[in-house]
Amino acid sequence: MSKIKKIATSQDVASLAGVSQSAVSRCFTKGASISSRTKLRVIEAAKKLGYKAQNFSHPSVTSNDSGLVGVILPYITNRYYPEVLTELHEALRNRNYRILLITTDDSEELDEKLIQPYLKEKLIAIITASKPTEKFVASCNEKKIQVIAYNRNFKIPTTSSVGCDHQNGGELVAQHFKQNKHKKIGIVEGPKGTFVSDERCKGFKNYINNFKNIKLISEKGNFTYEGGYQAAEKILHNTNISAIFCADDTMAFGCIDFIKDKTKYKIPSDIEVIGFDDMLMANWESYKLSTIKQPIRQMSKLVTQLIDQYIQDPDFEPANHSIEGKFIKRKTTK
Repeated sequence: MSKIKKIATSQDVASLAGVSQSAVSRCFTKGASISSRTKLRVIEAAKKLGYKAQNFSHPSVTSNDSGLVGVILPYITNRYYPEVLTELHEALRNRNYRILLITTDDSEELDEKLIQPYLKEKLIAIITASKPTEKFVASCNEKKIQVIAYNRNFKIPTTSSVGCDHQNGGELVAQHFKQNKHKKIGIVEGPKGTFVSDERCKGFKNYINNFKNIKLISEKGNFTYEGGYQAAEKILHNTNISAIFCADDTMAFGCIDFIKDKTKYKIPSDIEVIGFDDMLMANWESYKLSTIKQPIRQMSKLVTQLIDQYIQDPDFEPANHSIEGKFIKRKTTK
């Protein structure tokens, strides 16, 4: 995992120089009124901190507006994405960026046609949870729009990415089940070819496959409550299932409700259930779901730092950042 250097902000410079943030802005704005003495203090503080003032060379950036950022999500009906949007909005708003929300009607892939209607909005960056085509990225690069993959790594050379370490999260679940000596485990996956599901399940299976005495029963759940409910029914046709891993919390909710509604099994004494994401609902009394918490607040702040860095230095090298999640133990595990 590469690390991003903390970028000094105008507020940092203002604090060190003992002036207001607006004075820092005036210092680096051509023609603005500022005393020579104050300007000297600001410049000295900026040098100490390695601060590079935004020169507002990007056509969408002005001295009182950091610019418009497009946020592209595949769908917002999934309970996870509204929580992501809340954190992104807070992080971007704190840096004076405005947000344009674009949804792709459940599509996992973007093409350049999607962005065309929004180019007149003068975007400076696009944060996307859907996979862009090469033409999409090329179109953005041509117009100096930075592309950042959110919670994905599409391995496109000119794009940066910020995300949870999904494989590591899946492995954490597998380690818990192995520690509790489960021999027959169900796994509810998302749609085939979906990056986060593939990565989470890969980490889980790679660890479990080291132990020949553990059997896995896999079903698809399509990242929906109904999918989790139906997948649990199919998995529990098998006998001696004592643990189920769901590749997201929404499917885990469906799985839990099927077990409660249609079986005599008790959670967690008979069957342990673990999800992934740590949505707000995971802590509801009716679920108290053990899960892998995604660091979405940390991820959102890191995204804004990448945008800051791009504006200050458009030639900076794109980078991929992966942050480990955390196992949150609640009442669905022993």
